[in-house]
Amino acid sequence: MTDPVGPASANLAGPGRDVIARVVAPGAAAADADGVPRETIDALARAGLLGDALSPEQQREAAELLAGSDASTWFCWVQHQTPLRALAGQLPGQQVEGSPALREHLLPDLRAGRQLAAVAFAHLRRPGAPNPVATRVGDGWLIDGTLDWVTSWDIADVVLVMASDAAGGQVVCAFLPGGRGRPTPGLDIGEPLGLLAMSGTHTRPLRLERVHVPDEQVGAVLDRRTWAAADARRSADANPAAFGLVRGALAELSGLAETRADEALAGLVGDLVTECRSSRAAAYALAAADREEDIETRLAVRAASLDLAMRATQAVVVARAGGAMRRGCAAQRRLREAAFLLVQAQTAATRGASLRLLARRPEAVTGTSSRTRD
Repeated sequence: MTDPVGPASANLAGPGRDVIARVVAPGAAAADADGVPRETIDALARAGLLGDALSPEQQREAAELLAGSDASTWFCWVQHQTPLRALAGQLPGQQVEGSPALREHLLPDLRAGRQLAAVAFAHLRRPGAPNPVATRVGDGWLIDGTLDWVTSWDIADVVLVMASDAAGGQVVCAFLPGGRGRPTPGLDIGEPLGLLAMSGTHTRPLRLERVHVPDEQVGAVLDRRTWAAADARRSADANPAAFGLVRGALAELSGLAETRADEALAGLVGDLVTECRSSRAAAYALAAADREEDIETRLAVRAASLDLAMRATQAVVVARAGGAMRRGCAAQRRLREAAFLLVQAQTAATRGASLRLLARRPEAVTGTSSRTRD
């Protein structure tokens, strides 16, 4: 299918684009139903898409193309990036350098894509007492608590668990064997979560009971306040995956308009393409500048990008009519994936921005505010 939106800036080399078109896209329905195969991730690695050799522009383009083809594969792929940064000493707020032996053992394989990493840190964004908690012992840390959402568990070789100390001042970056590794004493692995969308991401809950992590398995210790401030700025930015879903939806919608010679549908595609390009350019410029004073604008652009993803994927469902309800149809899968992005990496600030946008929708549609209507 023709991509009417096109890339934002830097394009990917041929092998990367080819494996997404030849392996990821045709396997999307099966991945959604049965889980992302490890072989798909390995194919991405062989094409040079899994390690850290890509520029930021290429990373965004890869994310867009993957999400537009199969968001479950994108989500497993993107989990790999934070463990890489942790081992390379690139996470904000680093107070204690990680184990040199761990870095020497893991980093080359993770950079080359020979091993797949996952990460669990969404719990650090939640208010209240820390959970899980890392307690310092003589030769490392003991971790206790629960992780509600660990993606890629079944296909990952290693998982980075980021846990606060009891005082909430530090974050311990502990590397544990993933589902493909040896069992970890004290780690109880739950059944895969039944999810509305992205159930192919091998996402499971974990319970940790006095899991001992020696210093040799610690990638870094971070200052939580510094890390949280940087994470708040990063989570305020639009997700490239949202633009990828729009690209995938509009490619399908454009094909339908051409096949049916439907001028009205073609006009809708043109309008949404223009909106996507404008929103994406603004989002990536704001992310690159990374200015604290732009946070409210960044949040608004992020909310608008998620709204656009919902509208673009809804448009394909409408155009496909009853056929969109069939299990395995790309139209309904993308709509569910767009709904997932509404809550992925959500904070109080991002939730508020999306709800404010939704609250303005009646006025935008009817020209009147619900608060002033008789």
